[in-house]
Formats: sequence, C-alpha cells, structure tokens
Amino acid sequence: MLIYYFTFIFLFILGLGYQHLNLGKDSKVALIGCVILALLFIYGFRFEVGVDWFNYIRVYERDVANALTFTTPELGYKYLNVLSGALGSGIHGVVFVATLMLLVFSFLAPMRLGINPFYFMALVAPYHLVVAGMNLTSQSIAISIFIYAVTFLMQKRKVTYAFLILFAALFHFSAILLLSFLFIDFRKSYLIPPLLFIFLPVVGAAFFFYGHYFESEMENAGVILRVGFLFPVALLILAHKKKWLKLDKIRFRLCLVTVLIGPMLLAASLLSSTLADRFSYYFIPLAALLVMEQVIHSKRRPSDLMTYASPIMFLTAVTAFVAWHVASSYIPKYQFQHLFFAAAS
Repeated sequence: MLIYYFTFIFLFILGLGYQHLNLGKDSKVALIGCVILALLFIYGFRFEVGVDWFNYIRVYERDVANALTFTTPELGYKYLNVLSGALGSGIHGVVFVATLMLLVFSFLAPMRLGINPFYFMALVAPYHLVVAGMNLTSQSIAISIFIYAVTFLMQKRKVTYAFLILFAALFHFSAILLLSFLFIDFRKSYLIPPLLFIFLPVVGAAFFFYGHYFESEMENAGVILRVGFLFPVALLILAHKKKWLKLDKIRFRLCLVTVLIGPMLLAASLLSSTLADRFSYYFIPLAALLVMEQVIHSKRRPSDLMTYASPIMFLTAVTAFVAWHVASSYIPKYQFQHLFFAAAS
C-alpha cells in the first residue's frame, strides 16, 4: 500500500513545484507527459489488484467469445476487450489502455481550466486513481471522460459535453445519467418536459442494467468515506456563498449539486450503498474541480478559508483513505503487484 501514499505525496510536491517554479509552457507539457508515463508504467501494469480483478477477466472472456453478438450497451469497453484479445495482449492490454485513458482525461480536465493538474490529481487520487481506478476498470474510464466533459459544459459547449458523455457511456452505462446536466441552466418551468421524456427513461434504463446493485452483498461502508469528502467541500462552498452566488448559472448550479449530493447519496445508500458508492465517484473529482477553479480566481487573504482549500481537500482525502485502509476488509485485494515483478517471481 506504500506505493499509493508515495503517489499522493509525490503529486502534491509536484503541484508545489508546478505552482512556484517559473516553468515555460513547453516545460510544463513535458513535465506532465513524463509524470503520465511514469504513472502509466506503475499502474498500467498492475497485476491482480482490486476486488473485481477476476470479474473483469470473466467479462473479457465473455466479450472475446461473443465479439459479434450484442451482449452489453458498453460497446467501447467490450471492443477494447475484443481488440486486446485479437492483439494477444489479454486483460493486461485492457488494463493498460484503461489506465492511459484515466490519466490523460484526468490531467486534461484541470489543464483546460488553468488549474494546477498535479494538485488536482493529488486531491482526487485516493478515490479516483486508487479506490476506483484499481478496481472499477471500466467505470474509471467513464469518470475520467466525464470530468473532462464537464469543463466543456462550464464553457457552455453543450454539444461537445453531450458527445463526450455518450462516449463515456460506451465504457460504463451509468454515465448516461450525467446527460441530465444538459438542462442544468434551464428555467424551472422548462424542466418538466426533459424530466418526463428524457431523464426518467434514461434513469429507468440505468436501473435496468445496474439493478443487481440492490442485491449486492459486498462491503458497502465505503460510501460513507466517499461522501465524507463531499461534506468538507460543501462547507467550503457554503462558507463563500457570496462569491458562488456571483457565478454564471451553470457553475452556480453545479456548486449547488455538489452541496446537495452528499446528503442525497447517503439517502440513496439506504436503498443500495453499492449504487450510491458507484455514483459518488463521479462527484468527487467534480467537487474538487469546482472549488479549485474558484481558488485561482479568488483573492487570497490569510483569513480567507478558500486560500487553504487545496490543502484542506488533500488532507480530507488522505485521512479518509487512511481510515479505509485501516477498516476495510478488502485491503488485501488492493495490495499492489506489478506485472513484470510478479512474472519474475
């Protein structure tokens, strides 16, 4: 597990250097590229890491055996499996490409908004890179594409946002629910038609494909830790209510969603903590992105809580990760093994 803690600290230190060193644009791009390659070499070649590792092998075998048969709406992930099988790379090729997509989209998202990408990755890595990325191979791709897509939504480029969400849904169908954000700036009276004719049918389809989560017998207490990150972020937002009220309608309502999503996920966990846990992963990077964007645009005074938003979120994320590390019975499944070293031994 030490490799994970080293990654968090390493990314945060890189964030300090990225912020305070006077690096040129080309130097910044080169640094980011080198870090992505380094993380890809480590995590892209993981071996038997994650609770669902062998489940994904079964999915891989099913997809390869039924390449020409419709078995799932997640066609992007299915044909990633098929292509990797055709190339002889097996499940290891799938894991490598999934990790590459996670890293590239996760770094591109903050860069598009002028946010320090290393700080951002340091804040979300405990949840996004480790807990989700090491286990939820297909969904981690969808989460990464979503957080990249939302930067276009914030710039009112809804067509691009919709295209990217549909692309994300090809890897994990749960992402289709995030199309609802297309209506986030609508007047309240205009929300009824899309709610009835678009959102509710999409929700029904998602529940059809993921209804098994209601019967899950897995350890689901993790939702409390994931939601626990969202509450401090909500407090940061509420502590600067006057500033958030001055934002454009899309950003303001995204912040409102971030404030409300924690209690909503806790309520949903009464029906299925697995389902609530899976959806919490989408909102953790979104919350970090929203707060960090406002940090770079706000006046930093020593008495201003927002000045310390990044360290606060980093400590919150790492503290929750430590609590999960100590309490979870799944930790043996997350013990890191590298493919090359596992093969050598």
